[in-house]
Amino acid sequence: MALEEKERMDHKECFGSLKEVNLSGGRTMTQSRPECRNCEEIRDCLRYTKQLADEKKEKEELRKQNLITQIIDHSYVFSNDLGSCILKFLSKIYSSPLGAILFKNLFLFFEIPRNSLSSNFPVAISRTMIDLLRGEKDESESRAPRSRRGLEDDFALRIILFHRSFPNSPEANVGMIAYEAARALASDDLAVKQILQVLSDSEADQLRKKDAEARASWLIEKWGFWDEIEALKKELAARK
Repeated sequence: MALEEKERMDHKECFGSLKEVNLSGGRTMTQSRPECRNCEEIRDCLRYTKQLADEKKEKEELRKQNLITQIIDHSYVFSNDLGSCILKFLSKIYSSPLGAILFKNLFLFFEIPRNSLSSNFPVAISRTMIDLLRGEKDESESRAPRSRRGLEDDFALRIILFHRSFPNSPEANVGMIAYEAARALASDDLAVKQILQVLSDSEADQLRKKDAEARASWLIEKWGFWDEIEALKKELAARK
C-alpha cells in the first residue's frame, strides 16, 4: 500500500481535501470546508496538502523543462539569436497562469534559410516527447470513459515557420514568436476550449465574445509580451 494511501486511512475521509487556489497578483488562498474550523486534524491536513502541492509543482517544473528541451531539440533553427529567443519565450509562457494548457499543445519552430526556393523539415517525434505530452494519469482517471475525460487526452502539433528574423533586436524576435504562437492558439477551436477550461466564469465569458485577433492579443497580454510586441512593430515599420 502506498504511503499516501496509508496516511489518508489513518485520518478522516476528507483529509487532504484542502485546496490551494491561485488568485490575481500571484497570491494564493487555501480553500477549506466549514467543518474545517473546529477540526482537530487541521494542522496535519494543511501540512499534508502543502506537501502534495509542493510535489506537484516540482513534478510540473521537471516536466516543463523536459518538454522545452524536447521542443528545442526537434525544432529546426540555425541562428543562435533566434534559438535563444525561442528558449526565452518558452520559459516565460510555461510559467504563466495559462502554462498548464500548453502541455496539450506541442509547438515546433522552423527557420527557413534565406534565399532558398524551398525547404523541407523532417519531424521525428520521439517516445519521450509523446510521454511528456500524455503526462502521467492515475489509474482511476485512465479507466474513465472518453466522455468523462473531456479534452485531457487531446493535443495538437503546432508548427511555426519563420521566414526572417531581427538579428539586432532580440526583443522583436521574442515578440514575433509570441505573436505567431498566440495566433496559432487563438484561431483553433480545440486550443480555445482548453483555455476556457482554466479560466474563471467571467473571464471565459469575455474570451468567448472575442474574435481570433482579439484572443491573440489577450493571450499576449496574459503571457506578458507587450514590450516585445512594441519592439516588433518598430522593426517592421523601419523595414517598410
